[in-house]
Amino acid sequence: MSRYVIRTYKVPVPAELYNMCNELNQTAARIYNKTLSLVKKIKQKKDFWLSENSAQKFILRWASNINIHTHSKQAFVQLYFQALDGYFKALKFNPEAKPPYKRKKFIPFIWKDSAIKLLADSRLRLSLGKDREPFEFQTSLPSATKIRQAKLVYEAGRYYLHLGIEVKIEERKEKDTKLVAVDLGILRPITFFDGKEVVSYHGGALNQVLRYRNKELAKLQSAISKCKKDSRRYRKLLRAKNKLLRKLSNQLNDILHKITSQFVGMCYQKAISTIVIGDVTNIRERVEGNDNAMQKVHQWCFRRITNLIMYKAQVHGIKVEQISESYTSRMCPVCGQQNHSEGRRYKCAKCGFEYHRDGVGAVNIYKRYLGSNQVVAGLAPVKGVRFKPHLCSHGVSTSPWKVALSY
Repeated sequence: MSRYVIRTYKVPVPAELYNMCNELNQTAARIYNKTLSLVKKIKQKKDFWLSENSAQKFILRWASNINIHTHSKQAFVQLYFQALDGYFKALKFNPEAKPPYKRKKFIPFIWKDSAIKLLADSRLRLSLGKDREPFEFQTSLPSATKIRQAKLVYEAGRYYLHLGIEVKIEERKEKDTKLVAVDLGILRPITFFDGKEVVSYHGGALNQVLRYRNKELAKLQSAISKCKKDSRRYRKLLRAKNKLLRKLSNQLNDILHKITSQFVGMCYQKAISTIVIGDVTNIRERVEGNDNAMQKVHQWCFRRITNLIMYKAQVHGIKVEQISESYTSRMCPVCGQQNHSEGRRYKCAKCGFEYHRDGVGAVNIYKRYLGSNQVVAGLAPVKGVRFKPHLCSHGVSTSPWKVALSY
């Protein structure tokens, strides 16, 4: 059994096309602004909200001389009405909510699937209307890739195409019931137990970036606070701060993607059908400690890791569930006694069972999900996985392009 989902992937646009990119995003904003002013004027004069279909008919006539694909024009009208729908929903809970009113100078240009063509040599051709040359450049996408939408987005001084790609997902059969339980941590981002062994991912590279960010950010923020606002030095330091944050954010994303890709790839190799993750929601409100400990907890990327595992597992047809992780790191998996561990090592005061604390958490999540009281004993030592920037997939790709072609 299989099904299809849409995933978004970024493709960098060549620098020689940036002038055209600016023009296209300005054109998109022009049509959006016209839709906004039209609906606003009708509401003020006639006291009713213009429907999306009526607005589209008017805008298509008004924009007949704007030489872009018709479906792109419709997309910008739909963009406004999506914002308007959000206003109507907010109005139910907040009587002071305001409809969309801000005019845009730039908005991302959108191509629908009818205007997108991926040629046999992997060149991407995006139509700009019958009287204009298409927006075209070379990519590395497989020629069989199905692109449902393309959006031209400006990020951190560069243009990217956000491509909505159709991905085929092969569902695992019901008889496949292999399970992995995951305990999320600060020093060890992922520790999992598959019923036979415990594997733990070292978070040294991740925490190193976080510590460096805290140190450098404190220096820059201290220098900024001593400057007069909007002075030349103030603006220079602010640019340096934003540049640093962008750079380190990219590094963090890279590490998190590679760790989760390696984990999901390993699950795929082991033919895992279900990943169970310990839910640590609201842990920031429950944890107490000194400033250093609280800072680590508040910078913990547990939600980001969970979301990355969920969407990457979905590509391989692996189900992901969450259950409460409360007391799983304290409970002895052998006798059930609760103990406070000292450091990274867990030792039961009753039966003497000794093991890695995060491994104990993963084992107890596994048992809790199955509803099993089976005694776990004789576990092998925890197997560690260190972050390697260029060797993180162990031969298993989680790229949906390759997965889609291999099914």
